Amino acid sequence: MKIVFILVFFHLSLFGQIQQSGDLPIYECYRTDQDINIDGLINEKDWQKAPEAFFVAQDGSEPRLKTRFQWLWDETYLYGAFYVEDDHLWASMKERDAYLWTENVVEFFINADGSSKSYIEIEINPLNTILDLFVLNKYNARKDIKQLWDWDCDGLKSAVQLKGTLNDASDQDEYWTFEIAIPFTQVYTAPNNPPEENPDRREASSWSPPAFHNPLSYGTLIFRE
Repeated sequence: MKIVFILVFFHLSLFGQIQQSGDLPIYECYRTDQDINIDGLINEKDWQKAPEAFFVAQDGSEPRLKTRFQWLWDETYLYGAFYVEDDHLWASMKERDAYLWTENVVEFFINADGSSKSYIEIEINPLNTILDLFVLNKYNARKDIKQLWDWDCDGLKSAVQLKGTLNDASDQDEYWTFEIAIPFTQVYTAPNNPPEENPDRREASSWSPPAFHNPLSYGTLIFRE
């Protein structure tokens, strides 16, 4: 049995001023005034204005089976749309919070406040089964990680569409798509609910600008008795 793991890690920068470091990707999530029907078809007009982003393999290369996603938001929900290439659609688990990662699955993680110590994990499989966890991660690693299995993302909506036959190894499948709506009320660590744009209030000052690591701009220190 072929198992496909598809992961996306992201910050929801709409919630506040979150610092990005290095070459981490940034996704610009646009607001929608359209009613998004969660049916897995990704055919609403506003999806056309949502940028498409693509997964890469762990080594940074282009994967054989491509996955793309888009996000929109309104006052109530964060909307996600995923297109997942899959030449063998496979899923058997139908119970919420089953160990979906042992079969074909999409996983994504929401770190709303940038603290890295807590985040939401959501998984979905081709049967539209949901795993949702609130995770506490003190050391930013699997050491002493706490997964709160009793937590449910109340009000979450999702739907899946398949292009192929599920659990049939005799043919070759093409892809599956899904839409998901995550209520902002369930993203407890978000600084702003609903999202709002926070101004960047950071300020840098010095005695002799620009100073810092520019010695030619430094002032002069005179020693006197």
